[in-house]
Amino acid sequence: MPSQDLAQALQHLQERVAQNSSSITLRAGLNPNGDHPGQVLVELMDKATQQVFYQYYIPADQALQAAKNADRLAPGSLLSGKA
Repeated sequence: MPSQDLAQALQHLQERVAQNSSSITLRAGLNPNGDHPGQVLVELMDKATQQVFYQYYIPADQALQAAKNADRLAPGSLLSGKA
């Protein structure tokens, strides 16, 4: 899977969460230190304080699938298949 496609999918997810939530920010990207290859680091944080209250990894293909269904993304759906 091209990294550009993944980056666009993650950007789309972040935008959808920002539009649908007044207090939560989603930050997602490829694993920065390489200890979880092929997975995406996902962080949920408070918009006001920028405090990360949940951090986990999901398979990259799951992130792509979530982006395709972002318009009907249910709360917690990214967690359901976490790695």
